Amino acid sequence: MKKNNIKKQSIIVICGVKNSGKTTLITKLIPKFTSLGYKVATIKHDGHDFDADVEGTDSYKHKQAGAYGTAVFSKNKFMVVKEQKETDEFELINLFPEADIIFLEGFKNSNYPKIEIVRKGNSYESVCNKENLIAIASDIDIENNIKNLNIVDLNNIDKIVEKIIQYIEVK
Repeated sequence: MKKNNIKKQSIIVICGVKNSGKTTLITKLIPKFTSLGYKVATIKHDGHDFDADVEGTDSYKHKQAGAYGTAVFSKNKFMVVKEQKETDEFELINLFPEADIIFLEGFKNSNYPKIEIVRKGNSYESVCNKENLIAIASDIDIENNIKNLNIVDLNNIDKIVEKIIQYIEVK
Protein backbone atom coordinates (compact mmCIF):
# COMPACT_ATOMS: atom_id res chain seq x y z
CA MET A 1 0.00 0.00 0.00
CA LYS A 2 2.47 2.64 -1.23
CA LYS A 3 1.43 6.27 -1.02
CA ASN A 4 -0.08 7.89 -4.05
CA ASN A 5 1.70 10.78 -5.74
CA ILE A 6 -0.88 13.42 -4.81
CA LYS A 7 1.04 16.04 -2.77
CA LYS A 8 -1.31 17.01 0.02
CA GLN A 9 -0.12 17.42 3.58
CA SER A 10 -2.13 15.62 6.26
CA ILE A 11 -2.22 16.58 9.92
CA ILE A 12 -3.14 13.64 12.16
CA VAL A 13 -3.55 13.92 15.94
CA ILE A 14 -2.62 11.07 18.25
CA CYS A 15 -4.38 11.82 21.51
CA GLY A 16 -5.48 10.31 24.79
CA VAL A 17 -5.25 10.98 28.49
CA LYS A 18 -1.88 11.34 30.19
CA ASN A 19 0.29 8.19 29.99
CA SER A 20 -2.03 6.49 27.50
CA GLY A 21 0.81 5.61 25.11
CA LYS A 22 0.68 8.45 22.58
CA THR A 23 4.46 8.62 22.10
CA THR A 24 4.70 4.83 21.89
CA LEU A 25 2.03 4.69 19.19
CA ILE A 26 3.65 7.51 17.20
CA THR A 27 7.05 5.79 17.33
CA LYS A 28 5.39 2.67 15.90
CA LEU A 29 3.52 4.58 13.19
CA ILE A 30 6.51 6.58 11.89
CA PRO A 31 8.52 3.62 10.51
CA LYS A 32 5.37 2.13 8.92
CA PHE A 33 4.58 5.36 7.08
CA THR A 34 8.20 6.05 6.09
CA SER A 35 8.46 2.53 4.67
CA LEU A 36 5.43 3.37 2.50
CA GLY A 37 7.21 6.44 1.15
CA TYR A 38 5.65 9.12 3.34
CA LYS A 39 7.80 11.92 4.74
CA VAL A 40 6.76 12.24 8.40
CA ALA A 41 7.20 15.03 10.95
CA THR A 42 5.93 15.26 14.52
CA ILE A 43 4.89 18.09 16.81
CA LYS A 44 4.31 17.47 20.50
CA HIS A 45 2.39 19.84 22.72
CA ASP A 46 3.75 20.12 26.24
CA GLY A 47 1.31 21.54 28.77
CA HIS A 48 4.23 22.63 30.91
CA ASP A 49 7.25 24.71 30.07
CA PHE A 50 10.28 22.64 29.10
CA ASP A 51 14.02 22.98 28.82
CA ALA A 52 15.04 22.48 25.22
CA ASP A 53 18.78 22.66 25.55
CA VAL A 54 21.36 20.51 27.33
CA GLU A 55 23.32 22.02 30.17
CA GLY A 56 26.94 22.65 29.22
CA THR A 57 26.38 23.22 25.50
CA ASP A 58 27.27 26.56 23.95
CA SER A 59 23.65 27.34 23.08
CA TYR A 60 22.63 26.57 26.68
CA LYS A 61 25.29 29.04 27.87
CA HIS A 62 23.98 31.65 25.42
CA LYS A 63 20.46 31.17 26.77
CA GLN A 64 21.64 31.35 30.37
CA ALA A 65 23.47 34.59 29.54
CA GLY A 66 20.16 36.16 28.51
CA ALA A 67 19.55 35.45 24.83
CA TYR A 68 15.80 35.14 24.15
CA GLY A 69 16.58 32.72 21.32
CA THR A 70 19.37 30.52 20.06
CA ALA A 71 19.91 28.46 16.94
CA VAL A 72 22.33 25.64 16.22
CA PHE A 73 22.79 24.23 12.74
CA SER A 74 24.97 21.95 10.72
CA LYS A 75 24.97 20.96 7.07
CA ASN A 76 21.95 18.65 7.48
CA LYS A 77 19.84 19.88 10.43
CA PHE A 78 19.04 22.78 12.71
CA MET A 79 17.46 23.48 16.09
CA VAL A 80 15.92 26.75 17.20
CA VAL A 81 14.92 27.61 20.75
CA LYS A 82 12.96 30.84 20.99
CA GLU A 83 10.94 32.30 23.82
CA GLN A 84 7.73 33.99 22.73
CA LYS A 85 4.17 34.36 23.94
CA GLU A 86 1.45 32.15 22.54
CA THR A 87 3.28 29.78 20.24
CA ASP A 88 0.83 27.50 18.44
CA GLU A 89 0.99 24.47 16.20
CA PHE A 90 0.26 26.51 13.04
CA GLU A 91 3.61 28.25 13.33
CA LEU A 92 5.36 24.89 13.76
CA ILE A 93 3.45 23.12 10.98
CA ASN A 94 4.84 25.75 8.61
CA LEU A 95 8.36 24.56 9.47
CA PHE A 96 7.63 21.23 7.73
CA PRO A 97 6.36 22.07 4.23
CA GLU A 98 7.96 18.90 2.78
CA ALA A 99 6.10 16.57 5.18
CA ASP A 100 3.35 14.36 3.80
CA ILE A 101 2.06 13.63 7.30
CA ILE A 102 2.54 15.58 10.50
CA PHE A 103 1.57 13.74 13.66
CA LEU A 104 0.48 16.07 16.44
CA GLU A 105 0.76 14.54 19.90
CA GLY A 106 -1.93 15.76 22.28
CA PHE A 107 -4.55 18.18 20.92
CA LYS A 108 -7.48 15.99 22.05
CA ASN A 109 -9.87 18.97 22.02
CA SER A 110 -8.90 20.09 18.51
CA ASN A 111 -10.86 19.65 15.30
CA TYR A 112 -7.94 17.91 13.56
CA PRO A 113 -8.45 14.32 12.39
CA LYS A 114 -7.42 12.07 15.25
CA ILE A 115 -6.75 8.63 16.61
CA GLU A 116 -7.57 8.50 20.31
CA ILE A 117 -5.98 5.94 22.61
CA VAL A 118 -8.12 4.36 25.32
CA ARG A 119 -5.90 1.93 27.21
CA LYS A 120 -6.51 -0.64 29.94
CA GLY A 121 -5.55 0.59 33.40
CA ASN A 122 -5.30 4.17 32.14
CA SER A 123 -8.66 5.24 30.71
CA TYR A 124 -12.00 3.58 30.05
CA GLU A 125 -13.79 6.07 27.85
CA SER A 126 -13.19 8.49 25.03
CA VAL A 127 -12.47 12.05 26.21
CA CYS A 128 -11.56 13.75 22.92
CA ASN A 129 -13.50 16.09 20.69
CA LYS A 130 -15.32 13.62 18.40
CA GLU A 131 -15.08 15.92 15.37
CA ASN A 132 -12.93 14.15 12.76
CA LEU A 133 -12.29 11.12 14.99
CA ILE A 134 -10.76 8.55 12.64
CA ALA A 135 -10.76 5.73 15.20
CA ILE A 136 -10.24 4.80 18.81
CA ALA A 137 -7.21 2.59 19.35
CA SER A 138 -7.80 0.43 22.40
CA ASP A 139 -6.77 -2.76 24.15
CA ILE A 140 -10.12 -3.04 25.96
CA ASP A 141 -13.72 -3.51 24.86
CA ILE A 142 -15.20 -0.04 25.07
CA GLU A 143 -17.92 -0.46 22.47
CA ASN A 144 -20.59 -0.51 25.18
CA ASN A 145 -19.41 2.90 26.41
CA ILE A 146 -19.07 4.51 22.98
CA LYS A 147 -21.71 3.99 20.33
CA ASN A 148 -21.16 4.40 16.59
CA LEU A 149 -17.41 4.92 16.77
CA ASN A 150 -14.70 3.04 14.93
CA ILE A 151 -12.59 0.99 17.36
CA VAL A 152 -9.34 -0.71 16.35
CA ASP A 153 -6.95 -2.88 18.35
CA LEU A 154 -4.23 -0.67 19.83
CA ASN A 155 -1.67 -3.40 19.15
CA ASN A 156 -2.62 -3.78 15.47
CA ILE A 157 -0.37 -1.06 14.04
CA ASP A 158 -1.03 -2.14 10.45
CA LYS A 159 -4.79 -1.68 10.97
CA ILE A 160 -4.24 1.78 12.50
CA VAL A 161 -2.05 2.71 9.51
CA GLU A 162 -4.78 1.43 7.19
CA LYS A 163 -7.42 3.57 8.94
CA ILE A 164 -5.25 6.68 8.66
CA ILE A 165 -4.50 6.04 4.97
CA GLN A 166 -8.20 5.46 4.25
CA TYR A 167 -8.99 8.77 5.92
CA ILE A 168 -6.25 10.60 3.98
CA GLU A 169 -7.39 9.15 0.65
CA VAL A 170 -11.04 10.08 1.23
CA LYS A 171 -10.02 13.58 2.33
